This record gives sequence, C-alpha cells and structure tokens, in this order.
Amino acid sequence: MVIVFIGPPGSGKGTQAQILKDTKLPNLHILTVSSLLKDKSNDGSLLGDEIKNKMDNGDLIEDIIVISVLKEKVENLKDEQILIDGFPRSSTQALALKDIFYDNDINVINFTVSDDELLQRIKKRSQEESRADDSVFEKRLGIYKQSHTEITNSLSEFYEVINIDANNEIPLISQKITEKLSIN
Repeated sequence: MVIVFIGPPGSGKGTQAQILKDTKLPNLHILTVSSLLKDKSNDGSLLGDEIKNKMDNGDLIEDIIVISVLKEKVENLKDEQILIDGFPRSSTQALALKDIFYDNDINVINFTVSDDELLQRIKKRSQEESRADDSVFEKRLGIYKQSHTEITNSLSEFYEVINIDANNEIPLISQKITEKLSIN
C-alpha cells in the first residue's frame, strides 16, 4: 500500500501520518520529504549544503533532486507499506510517482484547510517545536497555492485524489482518512 498526503504546510499531514501508523498500520514507513532532504542537507556534501540553504530560505528544492532522493529511499523499501508526506510539490514530481512506484496502487489524500486555520496552527507549532521553516510560512503557503491545482490535476490523471476537510478536530480527520482508505 502506498499513501500520499498532500496539502499546505500546517494542514496536519504529519500528525495524521503518525496517528495512522500508531493506530492502524504499525508497519507503515512514513517518508517525509522534508526529513529526507534534511538528512541529505546534513551529509556535508555540496548538494547537501545547497539543499540546506534553500530549505532555510523557504525555497523549493529542484524536482530532479527531490525525485532522486525519494526514489533512492523507496527502492530500499521494496513492497513495504509507505506513506509519503510532502510530495509531490510540482506537477513534474506528481508525474514521477508513476516511475517511482510503477504499477502500485497509490492512495492520494488531499488535506484542505482554511488560511485562518493554517495560520493559527503554524503559530502554535512554532511556539511548541521551533521549526526553522515556520518563520517563512507565508512564503511557503504562497508557493504551495501557486502549484497546488496543477499538482492535483496531474495526480488526477492516474489516481483518485480524495479530499479531506482538515479544518476539523484531529480524531474526526483520522476517522475520515481511515474510512476513505477502507482501513479498519
């Protein structure tokens, strides 16, 4: 099973991924693209330094780099249960899912959240977690909004994109996700 969570920063993708693993799919491998890139950014290579600089400034990493980092990780997991958080972030990345996962069925969950709710969540998260990327939230949200429709259109060519209203309380969102994925 391959699950892809898409949605704006602060929409609850990471929270819901962990809940899904803890309550329904204990063998689920959660691949957070930002974590994969962060690991790469700390490896001391020139590419790693470039990735770190871009992440610190809230800039998007080039598609070819993101795709290759993800593909390398997925190839090591073979037929495991995988949830990808933070990918795709462009239509090129969306189309690359077909190449990365071949004929695997992919479940795409699209988190929809109001801007006001996102801002409240990011303020709370930055107080609790002190994430560097939260300081450039508005820039990240603007980049997300520019590309999101194009991404969902690309994904819709090959997969069903399931919209989840993520303005609700965490347990209700979790319930909706498990229902849509037909996981008991």
